Amino acid sequence: MDREDYQNNRRRSTNQYRNGRSERDWDQLYNDLGDEIADAGDEAAFLDEVNRSLAQQVNTELGGNTTSMRRPVKKKKRLKKGVKRFAIVFSVIMVLLGFLMFTSAGRSIVLKIAGNYIYNKLDYDDSNEDEQDANKPEKPENEKHVVNILLLGVEEIEGASNTDVIIVASMNTVEKTLKLTSLMRDLYVEIPGYNNNKLNSVYAKGGIDLLYEVIDLNFGIKMDGYALVNFGSFEDIVDILGGVEVTLTSNEAYYLNHTNYISDPANRTVKEGTQTMNGNQALGYVRVRYVSTSTESNDFGRTQRQRAVLNAIFEKVKSKNIIQLGLQMNEILSKVPIATDISQKDFNSYLEEALSLRVGELENYRIPSDGNFKNEKVQIGSLKQAVLVPIDWDATRLEIKEFIYGNLPETDTAETDTTESLEPVVAE
Repeated sequence: MDREDYQNNRRRSTNQYRNGRSERDWDQLYNDLGDEIADAGDEAAFLDEVNRSLAQQVNTELGGNTTSMRRPVKKKKRLKKGVKRFAIVFSVIMVLLGFLMFTSAGRSIVLKIAGNYIYNKLDYDDSNEDEQDANKPEKPENEKHVVNILLLGVEEIEGASNTDVIIVASMNTVEKTLKLTSLMRDLYVEIPGYNNNKLNSVYAKGGIDLLYEVIDLNFGIKMDGYALVNFGSFEDIVDILGGVEVTLTSNEAYYLNHTNYISDPANRTVKEGTQTMNGNQALGYVRVRYVSTSTESNDFGRTQRQRAVLNAIFEKVKSKNIIQLGLQMNEILSKVPIATDISQKDFNSYLEEALSLRVGELENYRIPSDGNFKNEKVQIGSLKQAVLVPIDWDATRLEIKEFIYGNLPETDTAETDTTESLEPVVAE
């Protein structure tokens, strides 16, 4: 056998050896390498173990030819250098994240960026911005610790724009609380420039400025801004959040399944007890007024349902992690028109303040409260309509101020001097 035949036979033998290795041998090598990696205590040990295992395997495969060991050494150096670069970049990122999330200055930066993004998605009402600022009443010094935002739900049917949801959301920075105060839509109020009428008719008459004036005049509460959605937008918000948890009585469930309050017949499948409602079902629920909640009836029941759903939305938002909440907020802001007159500077300030409170639950109230009103029938237009009239307006103003602001000096509560009792007036 000449030298060339000998070399050819040797190459064939080597290839047969390599091709004949069983999968079990490779699995064993993988397991051994994995055990060694797990035992490596730091970066250097880890790289040494990887290199040693690779070198041992190459040496075995090539019959002890150690000249091929140089390449893994070079790979080790390149890999180690790459890991160091990654570690440096990762460390810088973590330091930045730590600064942004765990320092007051960092959180302010993050919240300002988030606030600007959210605000740019809102439908900012700047049609009479200068006039709004000029006419906005100045708060007394002992009320400046509270921010009042008027939450409005507008029912737009056949061109009408009645505010059937009127809720004052109050952020008390001294008590560290968030509070919801429902103002009943059928409250019979004094309206400057108009005859007395129901509270829910004010927005259609003179827009948000007139509504601010009416709330200040009748209840002694000064607003810092508003947020308005129509009923279709409310449905979208609930659906994007994945529904809200609501508890129904048997009468409520039957009523919702057999009337058009749930507008889509396919959704008339609610049941007695606690369940997750979609947007269409939740909207039907908050509009019901002719069935008792078991504790409240008529419009009192409706405002109770509105607060219940707002609390359910709050609980749903609380349960989200930061990534889920960010994605859902982005979807809501992209799809749902939300009108407001709050400036961007104030919006960012309110957002930062609200998050710093770390509130676990919302406090709820309703005006008029039990026992402090009377039902009356008054002439409004061509019809006699049922309205709610507080028995004592001064007591009502004191009541709402104590809930929203906390205990105020007695002199402050007498600040608003409006009609003691509104006599029914024929509206034009």
